[in-house]
Amino acid sequence: MCSSDLDRNPPTLMNLRGQRWYGWDGAADSLWSQSLRPILDARELAATPRHVAKLVRDDEQLSCRYQRVYGAPPSPSDDEAVFVNVGKVLAAFQETLVSGSTPFDQFRNAVARGESPSALSYSTPAQRGLQIFIGKGGCTSCHSGPNFTSGEFFKTSFSRSEPPSRPDPGREEGTHQLRDSRFNLLGPYNDDRTGASAAHTVRVAGGQGSHGAFKVPSLRNLILTAPYGHRGDVETIAEVVRLHANDGQGAGAPGLTPREQTDLVVFLESLSTMSNPWRSGDPERCY
Repeated sequence: MCSSDLDRNPPTLMNLRGQRWYGWDGAADSLWSQSLRPILDARELAATPRHVAKLVRDDEQLSCRYQRVYGAPPSPSDDEAVFVNVGKVLAAFQETLVSGSTPFDQFRNAVARGESPSALSYSTPAQRGLQIFIGKGGCTSCHSGPNFTSGEFFKTSFSRSEPPSRPDPGREEGTHQLRDSRFNLLGPYNDDRTGASAAHTVRVAGGQGSHGAFKVPSLRNLILTAPYGHRGDVETIAEVVRLHANDGQGAGAPGLTPREQTDLVVFLESLSTMSNPWRSGDPERCY
């Protein structure tokens, strides 16, 4: 759910599994913790743990499903534990939202099989754009890995052009919120009793986030996720490429020509798929 009172662009829900930080500012260190934030936020659902727990207890189907997942009915007295468990099943659902194969994936797989790039149905501009992406453009310094993101934080021209009337501290404030949250991985609700999953949180909790830095977004399904940037004030991929020419690194740092910028856009467009990740069907009832 998204409120018009919010001043950040909602990130995609695709390919969230295995990330280290959530939200533009990284104020959540797990997907289940991130799932609780909009429920509590006064600008969004404005609910409380008590409200959510009561809803689960009072609804026959929800209560039954809760017991099937957790092996016991929702606690009659511990609202917060029920609330956190709701966040964990929301996270489990979101982890199923995985994007399908893209033209780039098909090209990469064919090359890995030893097929000649010139014989493949992947356009020449897209192939030139790929070379710029991994070479002259320097894009992989931030957009690396299978999801085309380092998962960390960077201060780009998006944040440097922050309007004075709406300053957004980004990672700096996110670090404070993460440190103060009862629902971080250092708290009592982390299922990993070894503490290994909280190692990154320990390091962040002892430091200071960078002011104006924001999480590097995934480039997968870029065509489907406009507008762009943490404020959502950039409408096209071409405009994103032009803006990054002002970063001092990445696309444009060595001076990309107009054709090179166009080729880069064509490559970025090839990272999207139109296949539907949702599966239809009748909901299973709980008896």
